[in-house]
Amino acid sequence: MAGLRPGGRFAVRPPGRRFAESGPARAGSPEDLPFGPPTGGMRRPVDRRRQLTRIGLVVSAMGVVVGLLALPFWAAAGLFAKASADHFLELPSDLVTPPLPQSSRILASDGSLIATLRGAENRQVVTGDKIPQIMREAIVSIEDARFYQHNGVDPQGVLRAAARNSEAGTTTQGGSTLTQQYVKNVLLQDATTTEERDAVAGDSLDRKLRELRYAVAIEQRFTKDEILERYLNIAYFGDGAYGVGTAAEHYFGVSIADVSLEQAALLAGLVQSPSRYDPVNHEEAAKERRNMVLTRMADENYISRTQADAARQMPIDVRRDQPEVQDSCEDSGAPFFCDYVRAQLRASPALGATAEERDRRIYEGGLVIQTTLNPQVQQAAQSAVDSAIPRDSRVSATEVVIQPGTGAVLGMAVNRTYGTDVAANQTVVPLPTLDKPDGPPFQPGSTFKTFTLAAALEQGYGVRTAYYSPACYETPAFPLERRTGDCRKGYQNADPAEVGIYDMGRATWDSVNTYFIQLEEEIGVPAVVEMATRLGVSPDHLKDIPSTKGDVTIGGEYVTPMDMAVSYATLAAGGIRCDPRFASSIVDSAGQALDVGVTPKCERVLSQGVADTVTSILAGVLTNGTGGNARFNHPAAGKTGTNDGFSSAWFVGYTPQIAAAVAVGDPNGAETNPLRNIAINGRTWPHVYGGDLPALIFGQSMRGALAGQPVQPLPAADPATARGTKGGRLMNTPPPAPTPTQPSLDNLIPGFGQGGGQGGTGQIPGLVLPGQQPQSGAAAGQGVQTGQSGRPTRPGAQPRSGQQGR
Repeated sequence: MAGLRPGGRFAVRPPGRRFAESGPARAGSPEDLPFGPPTGGMRRPVDRRRQLTRIGLVVSAMGVVVGLLALPFWAAAGLFAKASADHFLELPSDLVTPPLPQSSRILASDGSLIATLRGAENRQVVTGDKIPQIMREAIVSIEDARFYQHNGVDPQGVLRAAARNSEAGTTTQGGSTLTQQYVKNVLLQDATTTEERDAVAGDSLDRKLRELRYAVAIEQRFTKDEILERYLNIAYFGDGAYGVGTAAEHYFGVSIADVSLEQAALLAGLVQSPSRYDPVNHEEAAKERRNMVLTRMADENYISRTQADAARQMPIDVRRDQPEVQDSCEDSGAPFFCDYVRAQLRASPALGATAEERDRRIYEGGLVIQTTLNPQVQQAAQSAVDSAIPRDSRVSATEVVIQPGTGAVLGMAVNRTYGTDVAANQTVVPLPTLDKPDGPPFQPGSTFKTFTLAAALEQGYGVRTAYYSPACYETPAFPLERRTGDCRKGYQNADPAEVGIYDMGRATWDSVNTYFIQLEEEIGVPAVVEMATRLGVSPDHLKDIPSTKGDVTIGGEYVTPMDMAVSYATLAAGGIRCDPRFASSIVDSAGQALDVGVTPKCERVLSQGVADTVTSILAGVLTNGTGGNARFNHPAAGKTGTNDGFSSAWFVGYTPQIAAAVAVGDPNGAETNPLRNIAINGRTWPHVYGGDLPALIFGQSMRGALAGQPVQPLPAADPATARGTKGGRLMNTPPPAPTPTQPSLDNLIPGFGQGGGQGGTGQIPGLVLPGQQPQSGAAAGQGVQTGQSGRPTRPGAQPRSGQQGR
């Protein structure tokens, strides 16, 4: 009878040829079956010695047939003599069936596919309930029509195959059962050397008997449907596709559950000779083979003749643009994050003691890696770096986004195509996390001042701690000798007009170098380094720094965007540092959970009061200082950074929900290829500050990343921390103004001393008399006007050579 199949397909299943839910249904009484009644996968309490003796006798009887079909005459004679029941019983029967090698999948936090990590065998194992009936019927029809009637060894099938092959004049059907083919595939899978593989694939008498013995034992261990499922997952379908699930995706771009009749027939026809029937390179041969499968399905009453005729008219329609890369990181929407995940897995001892063992687990272990990557955040970051600086520019833009309080990596973007074509400006260099031996390519500039700020507050220096900050500051604590410039032995500000008395807030907003050099001199270089590593900078990037290296506070070392994103996320979390985490769950092919980068590792490293006070100061960078271009529709805190000679520029910032670090520079040599005269999107930048492109990227990416998220306020400063125990005073004395050398004003302006000239003030505007302090906008609280770039707009202001800047 014809029955309606899901999707409108029909199948005719004669009695005894059904796929039962609880086990296969077989025709005839139990005594008619070659080796006893079906078991449903359970061992029967029978006399196994007697049963196997019967099997051995059957095998002995088959020896002549098998020998005549597959071996020269003399070998057949040897097989007949050797295949006695006793010898058959002595052969091993316990076939080891380890998990199949299969590809691993990297998923985003929403379950969408980021990449597939493929090894030598591209395979995704599918469960039996995902394999449609039509696929099962197709493979049984062409490979083993009596699959549900025999018990692993089928003399009748051997004779029928010989007859069909004789009629066709070629090999159209094999004599081995599907169970035997499964055994052979398992043995090939376990072979580790060429010699072992040749032995498994050869025609030796021992190999054939051993294969038969294993097949009989497999039939005792598994149900028919289980054997068929295992076979369809281990079989090779050509063009690097192992397993029917991978083959369906590979050739048709559909799930195996959705294959059509003609597609199932094409796949079933491939297993005999994947290269000969390759549908891409040998389309006609593939079509003939597919049509043969359709004919066999009709012969076995799985489909009607009408269905077979209609399917035979369908053209061969397969995907022809298959990627040639071993894994799909290059094709991923987050390639640098994919590479980061892969690197973290390769470094994890939990996946193996050696690199080879770990690679085997990664590429063949069928891992399902549910990552922390947020598609919305990733898309926002990638769009921001790409729109700010095109991918064909020599200048790179890198952004890393971290979730405060969990360490989850939410996004990782670079304005580069991930690949090995250097001429096309591609790169596989992990710019977000580049570590030893090459080392990070960029210095962080003034974004490092935040660590000095935090260390000073922790030591009791309040926010009103003030210094007179000159344009050039020399100190024996941090000796410096430059060959050029007008501040050869000292540290100078990016803007020579930055001179005056600055407190902690205004010095941070305006990024005044000479203020922070003096603050670092007060608390010590080791305190700055210790705070940086405590908050999240890798200790490997801050090794062996002498206490006289004063440029630490203004970013003299080399760090990664990941370092800075983690550190600022610690401040956003109120002083709780979390190690960067790339996954929320990892399971292997057996469903076993692996704790590799999954469990949050967090600890308090800074008091809430200090962290919140730092945040309150950094918020002013966006509203009152150099980071105006980073502003968006949420309250945020952050810091700009510009390096010596414009070698690179940064912006690092955060909201309570997310923290991000943006680094811009030429990775081919930041110092030798500075950010000067950069033509981008029709605009030429004479030089790039941290408040320029990096701040713009940060603002744009955060706007997209937080779209639809609630606006959360930043914390206020902790009163006790802000007040401090050591600060709130001028830490040094401004130098006296030079004594005027001009003639007496009384001689030049009669009556000046009696109230003339300036309304009786006795002072000409702009002239500082001895004993008076110069008036600084910073000290007077007037603020400094900023332009669109977020930098002070003092006329003619230019950074000076040899100095880290804002």
